[in-house]
Amino acid sequence: MEHHKAHVLKTLLIKLGPGCSSDIDVGKWIAKAVYLRLVELKFKLSWSKGPTRLPKSLYTSKTLKHLTLSHKILLDFPSSSFLPSLEFLELIYVVYKDDASLDRFFSHCPVLNILVVKRNRRNRDDNITKFSVKIPSLQGFFYVSDEISSPLPDEDEVVDTGKCLDIDTPALLDLTIIDHSGDSFSIENMPCLGSALINVKSFPYKSKTSLSAVRSLKLYMTDQMVLPFSTVKFSRLMKLKICPHRSDWLEALLLLLKNAPKLKELLVDYASTPEGIPLSWNQPSSIPGCLSSQLKFFEYREYGGREKEREFVMYILANSKRLKTAIISVKPDLENKNLIIEELRDIPRVSTFVEMKIVSDDA
Repeated sequence: MEHHKAHVLKTLLIKLGPGCSSDIDVGKWIAKAVYLRLVELKFKLSWSKGPTRLPKSLYTSKTLKHLTLSHKILLDFPSSSFLPSLEFLELIYVVYKDDASLDRFFSHCPVLNILVVKRNRRNRDDNITKFSVKIPSLQGFFYVSDEISSPLPDEDEVVDTGKCLDIDTPALLDLTIIDHSGDSFSIENMPCLGSALINVKSFPYKSKTSLSAVRSLKLYMTDQMVLPFSTVKFSRLMKLKICPHRSDWLEALLLLLKNAPKLKELLVDYASTPEGIPLSWNQPSSIPGCLSSQLKFFEYREYGGREKEREFVMYILANSKRLKTAIISVKPDLENKNLIIEELRDIPRVSTFVEMKIVSDDA
């Protein structure tokens, strides 16, 4: 790096593992690269000693557009931070100084478009209490947080960690949250949201969401998700994929359908649901408006032939007047699979032009 003679260095990739010397001055390398008008930096530091600070000049680069920082890097953003060209930021299991430093950094990235965050909540050096993402320019946010280090006595039990994820991004188009830490969350001000994937195990009584503008939603339905999502008015939702995880997902789904008047596609993917979880639901007296006037596509994956499953499929087919395609994939290891397939074929359908497909490994 000291003998590099080019006037511009566009890309710098650094990956240092546990075996590297702890006396290496990585900050000097990065400072040199910033001086050479660096555009893209990917830096993974996995050495055996503690997290290290990067040079302040990195956080004032006028040319940096793509930044990936990974593992033993301490993000201590100076008050002078300003990255006018940064469009893509990836933070992978890094260490944060505190909430205020992170807030200050995000507020000084005026054109940030994509943010990718992976947090290791098993790491005691995770100093963030409120991970606040308030970035007016952000269009894509992908957030993964590992579960806490000590397992809960009951896998369904969620305790208040006192920490939260706070998102306020008015330009956001694409959102992914995978968080089993138990932290609460606040999602608001997303009028442009096109698609979202939500897979969280959070403390429900402090969590709130405003995903009413989303058009395509993939939701891992857990007990903790019922409360925050049961009252959301999904005024633009057209495509919904439900991945059930708990016994009351049918009741929760019906609440969701009532609040999604424009829904055209519904997919229930039962593949990730634990074996032996009982099903319970009471057929509602009223029919969600999306079934009677909008729904055109329905798919049910890993159908097991249980009574409540059959009742639910019958309910959808009996009330979806505009349905064009219904696909039911039957679990391949069922003892009475042929009988179950025949029962599915005999289910009456209110739509006269629906195409019914029953899929199995040998049918």
